[in-house]
Amino acid sequence: MGRFKAVFVEHDYASIEPDRRIIEAAGAELIDADPLPRDQAWALCEDADAVMVRRLPVTRDMISRLRNCQLLVRYGIGVDIIDLEAATERGIIVSHVPTYCQDEVSTQAICLMLACVRRLLPTVDAVRRGGWDVHGGDPIFRLAGKTVGLVGFGTLGQTVARKLQGWNLHLCATDPYVDPEVAERLNVKLVPFETLLRTSDIVSLHAPLLPETTHLMNDAAFALMKPGAILVNTARGAIVDEAALLRALERKQVNCAGLDVLETEPLHATSPFRNHPRVIITDHRVVLRGVSTRLAAHRRPRSRPRCCRQTSRSHRQPGSPQ
Repeated sequence: MGRFKAVFVEHDYASIEPDRRIIEAAGAELIDADPLPRDQAWALCEDADAVMVRRLPVTRDMISRLRNCQLLVRYGIGVDIIDLEAATERGIIVSHVPTYCQDEVSTQAICLMLACVRRLLPTVDAVRRGGWDVHGGDPIFRLAGKTVGLVGFGTLGQTVARKLQGWNLHLCATDPYVDPEVAERLNVKLVPFETLLRTSDIVSLHAPLLPETTHLMNDAAFALMKPGAILVNTARGAIVDEAALLRALERKQVNCAGLDVLETEPLHATSPFRNHPRVIITDHRVVLRGVSTRLAAHRRPRSRPRCCRQTSRSHRQPGSPQ
């Protein structure tokens, strides 16, 4: 029986030495395929026991080429870039890193909330153009006493709620899987999705992209929102029907939207969002800013030794079922 082999593809990290130390200490071999062209890198994966990816979409065809794979690891929270049905059919375990960059993404969500509430970018632009109008422009509402609704209350939703403690806000969340005691400890009221939309001044999305959450924010959802509410999305672009969002902005059902993710990235040069006066867009690179990548490099491999040891014990013999 050969040594357990793991291949890391297209990670774009400056170093994966923290991962290498942990994986090799577990008795496995780690191959860094990041410098290789995609076809060559995936060829290395064909006889690997584990494949690790960060942003590379893993399709059914790619999975069909994996002869020995027992474990597919997504370096991130969402697993929507992996064909889960194809992996399941081949008996491959798919794992992720549920705490990946939770501090950076939750901070970005709050940053977008505040930028929308305070009309920050239009004010900065006006001053740069020579303006100075203390009483002009769009009205800015007071944040204290407002309701923030969190759609999805997993790791990121809970981190946002934790950071908003003491802001004199009412917090509510919707999530069919969360333990009510977790919400209670964070002073968050669990409510149905429709109730959250009707009562929230700010709706912040933290749900995974699944068939049931694709275009969750559609015309019907926007119609339920409080007139003049704010939408923030740091989850996945396809959770929002962008055409429906534009219509909601046009009729001012949504006052402002802060988006770190979009259905199509990069954003097309002619997209109506690009220069929309009430849309703030950042380019889905929040996890790459400053020291976050270096911190993530030390945090991301913590669950890996157990995975390697467990799969090593069940390492397939030649000719055993796939």
